[in-house]
Amino acid sequence: MLNMTIKIINQIKQTVKSITRAGTQGQTDDELVSRIILVNTLSLVLASLILVVGAIFMVFTRELSILIPASIEFLLTVSAIYMNHRGYYRVAAASTFLVQCFASIYFGILLSNLIELQAMIIFLISIIYLIFPDRISRRISLVVAVGILLLLETYYHYHFVEVIHLQQDVAFIFRISAMAGVLTLIIVVSKPYVHSNDFNKQLKRSNHFKKIFVYQVSHELRTPLNAIFGVGQLLKREIKLNEQLRGIEPLVDQLLLASNHTRNIVNDVLDMAQIESGNSEVLNSEAFEIKPFIEKLVDINRIIAKTRNIKIKLSIGEIPPVIIADTLKLNQVITNLLGNAIKYSHKGTTINCYIAAAKNTWSLHIVNMGNHITEDKLKTIFDPFITDKRKYTEGAGLGLYIVQNKVNSMNGTITAESSPTGINSFKVVLPLVPGRYDDLKTENNEEDEITDLSDIHVVVAEDNEMSALLISRFLTQTGCSICLTTNGAEVLEESRKRTPDIIIMDYHMDIMDGKDALVSLKKDPLLKHIPVIIATGDAFLESRELMMKAGASAFIEKPIDYKFLIKVLSQQLHPLSGELQ
Repeated sequence: MLNMTIKIINQIKQTVKSITRAGTQGQTDDELVSRIILVNTLSLVLASLILVVGAIFMVFTRELSILIPASIEFLLTVSAIYMNHRGYYRVAAASTFLVQCFASIYFGILLSNLIELQAMIIFLISIIYLIFPDRISRRISLVVAVGILLLLETYYHYHFVEVIHLQQDVAFIFRISAMAGVLTLIIVVSKPYVHSNDFNKQLKRSNHFKKIFVYQVSHELRTPLNAIFGVGQLLKREIKLNEQLRGIEPLVDQLLLASNHTRNIVNDVLDMAQIESGNSEVLNSEAFEIKPFIEKLVDINRIIAKTRNIKIKLSIGEIPPVIIADTLKLNQVITNLLGNAIKYSHKGTTINCYIAAAKNTWSLHIVNMGNHITEDKLKTIFDPFITDKRKYTEGAGLGLYIVQNKVNSMNGTITAESSPTGINSFKVVLPLVPGRYDDLKTENNEEDEITDLSDIHVVVAEDNEMSALLISRFLTQTGCSICLTTNGAEVLEESRKRTPDIIIMDYHMDIMDGKDALVSLKKDPLLKHIPVIIATGDAFLESRELMMKAGASAFIEKPIDYKFLIKVLSQQLHPLSGELQ
């Protein structure tokens, strides 16, 4: 008996669900689907209420002036569901609204001694903005509803139509039924939105914890990665100075490539967190020479491709020698696409990279030979966490998702194609903005210029022992005199003992962090002129903006690229040599 009852309840739930979702099949517009479900739900509930109240009325009275109009209202109300099923969504919404408006006028006048239906009209006004998508329909509906409300109020004042008189007990039951009906409608409409509000609160809470988690993971990964990358760079420097170490150079190159790959994965996770949080991408366009820019990126990836016996062929067609674009985003797009092609190409094959220009656009086209990508996978290939893991490939599945977002932020498009033979291609098309050689920023080789920094005194604040050891060793090799500290309070103390030429400081430290130390430095008349470089594993945009606003001269993400550090040192110690990008 219990199983039979459960089965009947489940069948009723399934029937109700199929009725309320009538007309939503094949619809991809979430807002339209929500409106269709709302109109169907209202129609179903209203029809049910008409049946229940009508049945109660039939038990106590046979008044045809109530029963016949109620039957017509029932049929018209149910017809809205059929209209939605047929795809007449606007007609269904208008029908639901107008039928209830006219029913409110008729029953509101005829039964004015029993019930006053102003509450129903106010309810109809409240759903106007939920069932109608456009302003015109909303305005017309609002005028109609307000007009009916005024009409009912006028009638209640003058009573120019004879009303139906019922016995006191029948009138009480009818009044309670009508009140229960209006409350039911309010609950039915309000419940999804209350649930949505509760869900949004949970979502915000989840996003907050997700951000904390991403921060912790990225920060904690960057610190040891900084040590690995630093060791590799110092070894590379030692190899240049000592011919006897040439034998280990290939191993050091592999170490640096692995470090760069790991750094890119951490950056991808951080980029995804920024995208998911809704932060919009900011374009930083500049003039650059397209050919050497692309060639440098391809050469770097050729080293990686060589480990799998894969070649990369670059073909650059007719294109202006200097263009204006966001080089950082381009770097990320090209690096991710080439890295993706290397991962999924068959060993011993060639990756072709084509650069060409049209009238107002230029394109990057990367073609490789690998496994065939089915149509289903192509549809979701730019979604996050979509990856094709094989025994020699690893990845989080974020690369193409981030590439698409970077391309979109540059007002471009990206498409993917795959042939049954396994020829896979990704094509990026971007706006072409030609530049001039006069627009190029002159860059000097700062690494060669500043090889002797014996007159430079640097205070370094780093609470990680390995990171502190590596950066102090690097700076010592360039001739700097170093004062190592572990927190902001020590920076202030040491800076007052001997004024440094520049300060390199971490952000998150015990006792006093980088921000508080910066604020104190900028308030001190004797120290406020000292350039401060923030070197941290906290690569969030908010942190960068916070530190720059507090007075930082430059912001460097860990793991630290020592060549880039030399460039920043040069720009801060010799401002005329250029501006930090």
